[in-house]
Amino acid sequence: MTTFLLPLAMTDGARIGIAVGVLVFVLLFIKLIIGFIKFCFRHPIIFILLLLCGGLGFAFNFLLAGVLILAVLAGGVVMFIFNGFDL
Repeated sequence: MTTFLLPLAMTDGARIGIAVGVLVFVLLFIKLIIGFIKFCFRHPIIFILLLLCGGLGFAFNFLLAGVLILAVLAGGVVMFIFNGFDL
């Protein structure tokens, strides 16, 4: 029941902050995927070497965590600006 009431209790600043965070995450995630595809075609030998050694998955997860951190920070800043943290 509380999951249904949570969106009703959120302020406008919180909703805008979450929307900005999701938007930043989607844009940076798409940019990350496009960058990896370009990397694969521009450097096929390095791509195959990283793929065989397991470094490609590590690099992708490391960059994905960076994208997630940037999205949370952007949403938090917008939420802070619109007074989403007032108690």
